[in-house]
Amino acid sequence: MSAFIIEGGHPLKGTVNPMPNKNSIVALIPAAILADEPVTFHNVPKSSSVRVLLQIFRLLGGKVSYLKGGSIRLNSSAIDKYSIPKELANKERSANMFLAPLLSRFGKAEMSDMGGCKLGNRPLDTLIQGLTQLGAQVDPDNIFSLTAKELNGNPNIWQIEASVTGTESTILAAVKAKGKTVIYNAAAEPHVQDLCNFLVSIGAHIDGIGTNRLEVEGVERLGGGEWTVIPDHIDIGGLIVAAAITGGDILIKDAIPQHMKLVLQYFEKINLQYDIQDKDIHIPADQNLYCKPNVKGDMDKIIAIAWPMGFPMDLIPQAVVLASMAEGNIRVLNNMYETQLVFVEDYIKMNAKVVLADPSRVITFGPSQLKGSILSAPPVLQSAHALAIAALAAKGTTKILNADIISRRYPDFVDIFSSLGASVRKE
Repeated sequence: MSAFIIEGGHPLKGTVNPMPNKNSIVALIPAAILADEPVTFHNVPKSSSVRVLLQIFRLLGGKVSYLKGGSIRLNSSAIDKYSIPKELANKERSANMFLAPLLSRFGKAEMSDMGGCKLGNRPLDTLIQGLTQLGAQVDPDNIFSLTAKELNGNPNIWQIEASVTGTESTILAAVKAKGKTVIYNAAAEPHVQDLCNFLVSIGAHIDGIGTNRLEVEGVERLGGGEWTVIPDHIDIGGLIVAAAITGGDILIKDAIPQHMKLVLQYFEKINLQYDIQDKDIHIPADQNLYCKPNVKGDMDKIIAIAWPMGFPMDLIPQAVVLASMAEGNIRVLNNMYETQLVFVEDYIKMNAKVVLADPSRVITFGPSQLKGSILSAPPVLQSAHALAIAALAAKGTTKILNADIISRRYPDFVDIFSSLGASVRKE
């Protein structure tokens, strides 16, 4: 297992391109199974999730070609298997994204349970219910073993929660189903939009993209083509936090500001200053961070709620770090996953002035004067990433053990932050 050695106290400076959206590509690769012609994806992330999903694609019978500039071409014409190997499913939670396209193509799909971050109980009821409402049958002995004589559209699918996995899986099953499907309470995150826009580009009929009500009219075939994966709004949020807490001055290129508007509004509660320059976001130096009270003069909050109604769950740990570096108090809440905020126990070792009031609520008492420490990365990727970002602002050296989990989503963490002037190395 690798470790990150981070010497804090170096303000970040320079221009940076955000990483491609990992949550987009983990749906786009399985979606290629539905295409009747080859598809090419550009701006593909280097994460370990991508490697595992491409392994699955090949083992199912698909062809993967690696092109210049990090692009990939996927050809699904020879795929002849519908079962995902257990050893690969256990490595990658997003392997479940293959279920819907395999079910659509073969009328069968099966796998074992998946791996992934230890975020507590991560139910997949919405995924299974979406597929069954389109005609799938579930093996009572294995909820990930599905069959369907025929998939038929359903104009009245109400999701019990705005689940990204559930929404995307229902879309992937519906695009070639007979008739119209309407998904209410659909997830609308940027990566869901990216999947929908890609599918439309190869012939799918989807209306309401970017909203919580999606209409999918099934088609008989989907073509092929090229698609460029969008930048990762979660990575952009982390870069913003890192710049602000180190006193840095950075320009984030091609940041799709409309995807960041709600995040930036929440960061305004901590008086974070920014400047939108066309497609770029500039974070200036000399931030005066403090927690603003709400309009009634009470302690305000940052709360994770499904997009676009609240703050992204994946950025909650980074929000804790930002808020803890600001003067005053704010509540940070996450009711979506049980264990994401447990990293605060490690963060307190760095002299962070925060209190874990309960498993879903943190209260900050900043500004914190962070100190370097020896930490073990928690099993939740975004929490581990938040500790690494905090270390950039800490006095002294921080050693983060078991740092491989950070590299799963951020394989270029060391290179990117080193290019911005941070002192970061991997051992």
